[in-house]
Amino acid sequence: MIKRCEICGREFKAQRSTARYCSATCRSRAARGYAYTGELQAPAPSASMTDDEVLEVLQRAHVAASDLSRASMLTSSPLCLKLRRVAKKIEDALRGEGL
Repeated sequence: MIKRCEICGREFKAQRSTARYCSATCRSRAARGYAYTGELQAPAPSASMTDDEVLEVLQRAHVAASDLSRASMLTSSPLCLKLRRVAKKIEDALRGEGL
């Protein structure tokens, strides 16, 4: 069965249905809290967004904040504090906009 690695995003042939990572490297990165960010492209400065596009960006921001919060519980102290601060800033920014 073909699956996509949760860390690097590469497709790999899984030997088990529960496989989540393509290699030991990605498995250890997951344990350290690294995440697959995908391909993000910044829009042109003059581009306008539809309501659906704005909603999608906000949903991704909420997911990113919760992922960072979860990752902060699994990592060492210095990185943990940074992840927690970033997650809090994202949530505060969204809350400040009433979202």
